[in-house]
Amino acid sequence: MAKPQPRDQREDYALRFVPASFRIWHWSSIFSVLIGVSTAMFFLSWGSELTLEYGTGPTIWGMVFGVLFIGSVGFFFSWVGAKTGLDSDLITRGSGYGFMGSAIASILYSFNYIMFFAFEGSILVGALQTSMPRVPALLWETLIGLLFIVLATKGMRFLSWLMWVTLPIYAVAVAFVWYHVAHVLHPVPWLAYRPAKAPSLTAGPILLQLAATVFALISMGTQGADLGRFVRAKDTAIGAFFNGYVVMIVTFLGVVLLGSYFGLELHQTNPGDYFTAILGPVGLLIVLITQVRINTVNVYSGSLAYSNFFSRVFHFTPGRQWWGVLTAVLGTVLMMGNIFAHMLQILTFEGVFIIAWAMTVVSDTLFNKWLFKLSPAGYEYKRAFLPQFNVVGVGALVIALLVAAGPLGETWAPFVSAGLGLLLPPIIAGVTKGRTYHVRSTASLESGQDQVINCIQCHHAFEALDMVGCPFHQGPLCSVCCGSESACGDQCKSAELLTQTVSQGTSW
Repeated sequence: MAKPQPRDQREDYALRFVPASFRIWHWSSIFSVLIGVSTAMFFLSWGSELTLEYGTGPTIWGMVFGVLFIGSVGFFFSWVGAKTGLDSDLITRGSGYGFMGSAIASILYSFNYIMFFAFEGSILVGALQTSMPRVPALLWETLIGLLFIVLATKGMRFLSWLMWVTLPIYAVAVAFVWYHVAHVLHPVPWLAYRPAKAPSLTAGPILLQLAATVFALISMGTQGADLGRFVRAKDTAIGAFFNGYVVMIVTFLGVVLLGSYFGLELHQTNPGDYFTAILGPVGLLIVLITQVRINTVNVYSGSLAYSNFFSRVFHFTPGRQWWGVLTAVLGTVLMMGNIFAHMLQILTFEGVFIIAWAMTVVSDTLFNKWLFKLSPAGYEYKRAFLPQFNVVGVGALVIALLVAAGPLGETWAPFVSAGLGLLLPPIIAGVTKGRTYHVRSTASLESGQDQVINCIQCHHAFEALDMVGCPFHQGPLCSVCCGSESACGDQCKSAELLTQTVSQGTSW
C-alpha cells in the first residue's frame, strides 16, 4: 500500500482534510499552540486600551462575555475539526457556502490574521525603538517583515515546538513585571477605576460597545478547527473543551485583565515599551521571543486562508509557504501604516464580517444538519460534489452584512450581523428544501475508507476519502488537483455525461 508523501505533511494539509493517520497530536500540544496565541502582547495592550477607555468594571464584564460566547464558538469549531479533519474553510464549504462561496469567507478570514500580524509587529517595533530610539521605525518594520517571511515556511510541528519552548520564558517575564508593578509603584485602585472623562454613549451602552469589540476576536474560536483537526480521535472532547473554554478563560480573564492592570498602573498601553523599560535588554528579548511566537501562528493561519482562496478562484496552488510569505508582506505594509493607533475602531469594524460568517456556519450545523435535517449530515468539501455557490450560507452572509451596514451604528452592527447569521440559514434552507447543498456528479469513487490511492495528476498518495473518480482525467483525482483544475469545465456535473453514465455505467 502506498504511503502519503512527506511533502503533503510539510504542507500541513492546507487544502485538504487531515487523514486519520496524521491526527496524532495529543490535545495538550494543540492547546499549547492556542495558549501561545493567548499570550500575545496584543491582549495585554487591548486590556489597557479597554480599561483606560471604559473603566475596569465594564472591561471585566466584557471579558466574561468573551469567555462564554467565543469559548462556545471555539468548542464547536474544535469539536467539528477534530471529528472531520477539516479546517474552518473546508467546513464552510459544506455548511451552506459551496465550493466558490466559501472563498468569500476565506478572503475575509485572511484579513483578520494580517491585521493581528500588524498589531503584534507594531508592539515589537515599539520595544525596539524604546531600546534604540535613533534607529528609524521604518527600518525596524522592514527587518521584522523579512524575519517573518523566512518563518513563513514553518508548519505545525515547528509551531508546537515553539510554543512549548517559549511559554515558560513568557510566564517568568510577566511575573517579574507584575512584581515590579505591585511592589515598586504606588498602586492605583484597579477594581474601582473609572476614566476621568466618561465614555461617549452615542454609539450605544458601554457594555454593548465592549461586546462589539470582543466580536472581532471570534477568529480565536474558529481557529480551533484549523489546529484542532490534528488532535487524536480519543482526545476530541477534552481537546474541544480546553481549546474552547479554557483557552478563552486564560485569554480574557487572565492575560487581558493583567494587561488592564499593567496599563492602568504604568499609564502605558504598549507592553513592548514597558517590558523593555522595566526589564531592560532582557525585556526586549522577551518581547522579541513572544512576538516571533505569535506572529508565526498568524502567518500560518493566514497562509491557510490564502491557499484555499487562490486554489479555487485562480486555480493556483504554489504551496502554503508562499501564501505565508504573502501574509507576512501584507501585514508589514499595514504595520507601516500605523494600524496600531486605531485598534479599537478596526476591531469593531472587523467583527461585523467575521461574526456573520462564523454564525452562519454554526447555524447550519445546529439547525440545518442536526435539528431540522435540512442539509446533509456531513461536511462535503470536494469540488466534484458541490455547487459553486450555495444560497443558504452566501445569501445569509450577504443579507446580514447589508443590514448591519445600515443606519443602526457601529456598535449594533456586529449584533445584527451575528443575529441574522444565526437566524437566516434555516429559513433559506427551509425555503429551498435543502436542494442547494449537493449537485449530481459522476465523480464518485467506490473504495474502502482506509484505502490509500495514488492521484493520477500529482502522483501522490492520499486516503480514498480525499479522492474522486474524474471523468476528465479518467482516473482517481485528489481533492486539491480537482479543485485547482481549470480545463475540465466541471465535466463531471454536465447533464450529457450524467445521462451517459446512468445508461452505461462508468468505472475507473
